[in-house]
Amino acid sequence: MPSRTVLAASLCIVLAACSDSSDQIAPPPPPPEPELTYSAEIRRTEYGIPHIRAEDWGSLGYGFGYAYAQDNYCVAMREIVFAAGRSAELMGEEMGNVESDFLFRFLNGDKDAFAEEFVSALPQFARDLAEGYSRGMNRYLEETGLDNLPEGDYGCRNADWVYPIDSVDLFLFLRREALRGSSEQGLFRRAILATTGPDEGAAPAPDALDDAVRALQDAAVALRDIDRGSNGLALGRDATRSGKGMLLGNPHQPWFGSGAWYQAHLTLPGVYDVAGAALHGFPFIGIGFNRDVAWTHTVSLANRFSLYELKLNPDNPLQYDYDGEWRDIVPQTVTIQVRQPDGSLQDREQVFYVSHYGPVVNLKGVASLLDGWPMFNGSVLAFRDANILTGIRGIEQWITKGQAGSIEEYVDALQSIGNPVFHELAADRAGQAFYGELSAVPFVTQAQLDRCINGVVGPLLAAATTNVILSLDGSDPACEWGTDPEAPPGSNLYGGSSLPQLLTTDYVGNSNNSYWLSDANNPLEGFPVIMGPVGYERQQQFLRTRIGHIMVEERKQATDGLDSEPLFNLETLKGLMYANRVYGAEVVLDDVLAICATEAAAPVLQACNVLAGWDRRVNVDSRGAQIFTEFWKEISDELGNRFQNIVQSDEFWAVDFNPEDPLNTPSGIDLGVPANSARVVNALAVAGERLAAAGVPLDAPWGEVQVLERNGVRVPIHGGSGTMGVYGAISAALRDTGYVNPGSGNSYIQAVTWDDSECPIADVILVPSQSTNPESPHFADQTELYANKQWVRFPYCEADIAAQQIGETLILQE
Repeated sequence: MPSRTVLAASLCIVLAACSDSSDQIAPPPPPPEPELTYSAEIRRTEYGIPHIRAEDWGSLGYGFGYAYAQDNYCVAMREIVFAAGRSAELMGEEMGNVESDFLFRFLNGDKDAFAEEFVSALPQFARDLAEGYSRGMNRYLEETGLDNLPEGDYGCRNADWVYPIDSVDLFLFLRREALRGSSEQGLFRRAILATTGPDEGAAPAPDALDDAVRALQDAAVALRDIDRGSNGLALGRDATRSGKGMLLGNPHQPWFGSGAWYQAHLTLPGVYDVAGAALHGFPFIGIGFNRDVAWTHTVSLANRFSLYELKLNPDNPLQYDYDGEWRDIVPQTVTIQVRQPDGSLQDREQVFYVSHYGPVVNLKGVASLLDGWPMFNGSVLAFRDANILTGIRGIEQWITKGQAGSIEEYVDALQSIGNPVFHELAADRAGQAFYGELSAVPFVTQAQLDRCINGVVGPLLAAATTNVILSLDGSDPACEWGTDPEAPPGSNLYGGSSLPQLLTTDYVGNSNNSYWLSDANNPLEGFPVIMGPVGYERQQQFLRTRIGHIMVEERKQATDGLDSEPLFNLETLKGLMYANRVYGAEVVLDDVLAICATEAAAPVLQACNVLAGWDRRVNVDSRGAQIFTEFWKEISDELGNRFQNIVQSDEFWAVDFNPEDPLNTPSGIDLGVPANSARVVNALAVAGERLAAAGVPLDAPWGEVQVLERNGVRVPIHGGSGTMGVYGAISAALRDTGYVNPGSGNSYIQAVTWDDSECPIADVILVPSQSTNPESPHFADQTELYANKQWVRFPYCEADIAAQQIGETLILQE
């Protein structure tokens, strides 16, 4: 019997003989290439700046998330853990924060509910961008491995709290960042969590209110940190030599961790082409520029929330009066898990008490007067936050304004009010400049404030915090936040056209005071105090605000010594940024030295002599800045309005504040008041004692006193405290050997303009550098440039990117 092999072979021969060659069966086609979900190109230029290019939003996010993770994966991952309300679960109580976890589980609900309520309402491109970004971060984790992640202060090698994330995790993080000026601000987070339900009887009435006022003033300072505030300057064609617009962005953000900056360039051809800097973990550029428009932000201290005083039912403390009827306060229990030292998980519960305005708060941590359920007056306080929705809308607004081709399009993009806490400043190629307080401000009119701040607690809070903490009458429906038809539906915010703004061909600037002096020659007036209680209309301004406007005017007149020709070009704009003048010294030091000449005893004579030779700047070679820094701190501690961050005194100033001359007043020290001589001598003595205790010589160069330590090298940091009138503010506390390792201040700085080419011209610097990984070549390289007052020319157009490229192009696909 023939074998099967022979039969098969014979059959094949027969078939071949009977067939024309053209009838032969073709070989099967190769399997199709797998369809790619993501595809992005990543190129790096000098100082580690990534340029990401992709053909769809998801891929753009994918490339950006991967590039960011290469430099700072652990920074964003840590913040995402906190935003998800899982820090105590994954890190334990020592590293985690039980309070924050409870708060965000309360605000967000579970992850699925958050996705359904908030994320699903976003446009598809925003969801695609975030999903791609999270996938890019995850790919970096997969390729690197847990045991190869970076070490160091901001590392996470082998950390138990690292896990793959998704876009919902990213949106939880974005929302937490938007709430940092309201619900997540430490004072109010603690107040929400301090509420433990009804007590037995009302708290006793205080004997006096003075102590409560002082306590409120002290605590309210924690609501903001002016040295983390920022400067912004937009110049129109009337202020520049070229006739093009110019912009200076100078945010005073944290240098590390949440709120720090990361440089990048994102390109979706024909749709989105934006360069600049993003906050760590954000999938879009925050401060930056495109081909025709540049923008920046400064922190606004407008109201983002309000309290409501609820008058309780004497027979049921879980009810409050609303329009003559009793409404219920509803308990809501939240459970989190807390990791124990042995690795086990313990459930913990927190009960939140919710009115229709929002959660009930207890401000006992601020002042004992405000403790109790009910307080001494039979009431409790509830908290309403304007930014509950804003942080989610923000991703759409930032992308849209990055697509703007003119100031008009930029302003149109702001109408969605996705900005949680910032003044907006922008300039365009055509020579227009814009300022706007187009951010989340509750729709509360001045008439409502006049009517609804009543009783004892409301006026007390308003007076003690200069209207930054407002408590309205919760029983009166007329005190509800109103509705502006131009605002996003259901937001109860002011719409864009109702908010302060200015379009000009001259200039606009802001250094964290209100909108009032956005253009010092054309003040904006007539707005309710809720839009700008700090540095409100016709009120004394920060020293940093004053020097910013003064330097602009001096440059326009060419009296600043930067250049003999008036108006701005890019070099004089950068020179203004790095001038490092101490305006407080310009205002008072001559009088201080006059007091030294007649009143100073031996202990302070050395300080006086050093100050006499000081250049009144905070350059790295300035000698004596440390004395004035501590001197002014002592004067401010004694005489300052701490919440307004100004020295406000009836007897200190030789020339009192004049609202008709807000840039030059107050000024001088009244030498006719004997107490001022004693005050100055004492402050100099205290300054000397503090510096001696820290081991800081009085005449040491500033660059040896204020430093950032990077891999054992002390890098000089120029700039100084914004509270003493330094435009380039640096926030650093005095410790052993000096002002070591500042926590915030000049961070990502950009000076942007245009010429007749298609390419924007941008000189930038990221002061703490691009990477938090001590092993990265970009761990301190820009810090060293900053120390020498140098800049990086940011390549935007293709030829410039190619010329500056370092390393190979990475094509990232999956």
